[in-house]
Amino acid sequence: MTRKILILAIVLMLIALAGSAFAVDLVKTRPIPTRPLYISGAEPVPAVVPYYPSSPSLICSPGDTMGYTQYDYQTNGSTGRRIVIDSQGGMHFDWMWSDQYGVTRNIRYNCFGPSFPSPWPQEGVNVAYRAGSGYTTISVSTDDRAVCAYHNAATGAESLYAAKDIFQCQGTFFTGHPPNRISANKLVWPYVTVDRNNRIHVVATTTTTGMSYTYEPIGYSRSNNGGSTWTAIAPVDTTRTISAIVVSSKVSDKVAIVYCHPYLNDTTSGRNNIYYIQSTDGTTWPWTSKTNITNYHRNNDSLYAYTEVSAVYDYNDDLHIVWNAQYVSGPVNSLGNGLGAMYYGRAHMYHWDATANSISSFASFDSTWPSEGCDMGGWNFVYCKFSVSVNPTVGSQQVFVAYTSWDTSDCSNGGFANGDIYMQQSNDNGATWLPRVNMTASQSPLCDPGDCDSDNWSSLSEYTYNNSLHLFYVNDRDAGGLPQTEGTATDNPMLYLAFPVSAVGDDISQPKDFSLAQNYPNPFNARTNIDFELAKGSMVNLSVYDITGAKVSTLVNGKLDAGKHQVNWDANGVASGVYFYTLKTNEAEVTKKMTLLK
Repeated sequence: MTRKILILAIVLMLIALAGSAFAVDLVKTRPIPTRPLYISGAEPVPAVVPYYPSSPSLICSPGDTMGYTQYDYQTNGSTGRRIVIDSQGGMHFDWMWSDQYGVTRNIRYNCFGPSFPSPWPQEGVNVAYRAGSGYTTISVSTDDRAVCAYHNAATGAESLYAAKDIFQCQGTFFTGHPPNRISANKLVWPYVTVDRNNRIHVVATTTTTGMSYTYEPIGYSRSNNGGSTWTAIAPVDTTRTISAIVVSSKVSDKVAIVYCHPYLNDTTSGRNNIYYIQSTDGTTWPWTSKTNITNYHRNNDSLYAYTEVSAVYDYNDDLHIVWNAQYVSGPVNSLGNGLGAMYYGRAHMYHWDATANSISSFASFDSTWPSEGCDMGGWNFVYCKFSVSVNPTVGSQQVFVAYTSWDTSDCSNGGFANGDIYMQQSNDNGATWLPRVNMTASQSPLCDPGDCDSDNWSSLSEYTYNNSLHLFYVNDRDAGGLPQTEGTATDNPMLYLAFPVSAVGDDISQPKDFSLAQNYPNPFNARTNIDFELAKGSMVNLSVYDITGAKVSTLVNGKLDAGKHQVNWDANGVASGVYFYTLKTNEAEVTKKMTLLK
């Protein structure tokens, strides 16, 4: 504590010497900084930052504390898994830890379960034997031993590690060393899965340090013996984002790598499609047979994937993929250089499932974010840091997605938005979705450093257990990502929350204030009817979207009285295909799918 006080005193003296120019940058009305589209993971890290202690008694966000960290930031792109459930119901957690930002960093692990009824002391135990390790994800073997992947990124000596626990919840890790180079390019930011044959699969993206390439290579390696030896690194593809993840099935030998891939020659990182490649036996890979599930097309104002994906296999052995996408304005030239920019705020969330090979939209924000006063933070959109979970029952079609979202009325005094974590559920493999539920609901507007409740970097376990969703997240005590020079250093709880499935709306098919019927006829040729009923008068928007999220038609936009309503959509000038219609009121929204056949 003495060292922290000394650092704070030094920083305050530097601020005073610097004058008002630096102080202005901390006020609530600070304009949103101009950010490059490209996320490299090598953005400058502040050498010294102000530290503010926080009081555990002031925490409003729900959950049990598994540990603390001053590294509010946990991942650059895809959030990955930092919570996993073993076959006995044991809960395993890992996270990037620091008790003195810029000085200490390591991987921390905690665990509890039927044989270990209480978690370890709140500081957890170190996983990595080398200080400076970070950016971790977790999986578990069939004999209930945690496997953590992470990197140690001392400049010029970046290395990948995969550490496996000796026994369930033992906290004593054997460390393996996956290969970490594609030619001269160093791989960092690993994501891990352990398949049902206990093979450890790791994917990672190359660092930008000293890079001699335009697109960052993605590499893959596998251990067939618990991490002792590894296959030679296999080049997967190239990317412009830190997005590549790997997932495995619980009921077959399938393994999939999912990632954002640049559209044609685009180099901005803002125009991507979602790709996946699948091994059906966990050992052989059809590297030339990648699947593009989005097929976004370039035009002057279009929707594209950005820098995050999440994926899971359900217990019917079908793959589910979730991503966020944003609108990009302006064309790109023949070399792929962006001549436009992303809309700050205007974004959607999408789900794809292998069963129907279809895309559904379940969250949308069609306004631009305010230009001043409530910055969402670097590399974030209105929906971000998400993970997908499923019901572990053969035949079940339940899918759940947790994600961070923001509210312009909940902003810290430092000028950054405080996050809440929301959940949405589908009972039909993602064809339709229930209204979102706020899982953390901990607003702290105009909060000072140490007193904020900004919930972010959430991770769900891959499946529900005991009729609950299992969430692990950062309760950031000063909003903003510290490695992106946002906010101040605070002691941030790592919170675990068991959230009852019934609270998501398992038995609720419609919002309480309205109901939306399936269109008829469906499929249809040119014309179809959409019925809905309002329990009370409300502002209503009923719009139709194509599978890319582009708005095709606005059918209703205004105030309607309570009662039954019917709208007819004439699609004579629209191409055949799958479309989605979304009904929004002031309080909720519901989306359903329809098919136009001509």
